[in-house]
Amino acid sequence: MKIECDRCGYLIDRDKYLNGQLVEEYMNIYGTRCPKCGFFIKSLKKPFVDEEKELQMEILRNKMKEKLRKTYKEKNKCP
Repeated sequence: MKIECDRCGYLIDRDKYLNGQLVEEYMNIYGTRCPKCGFFIKSLKKPFVDEEKELQMEILRNKMKEKLRKTYKEKNKCP
């Protein structure tokens, strides 16, 4: 993967080649710093760890919503 710095235009190639063939492609998951100017280049996609955290937060939100709905219904019941 070739990454271009937005600030200085420096082209970064972090792929690994062996005997002229691409062995491992670099994935910019967490972001990269430009070696020339030090500018932080953000990743194009979210890290896998963040996706897991977001999914877990969504599950916890849904559980809390259900608990609040139950308590609200119990409090507002007519005698």
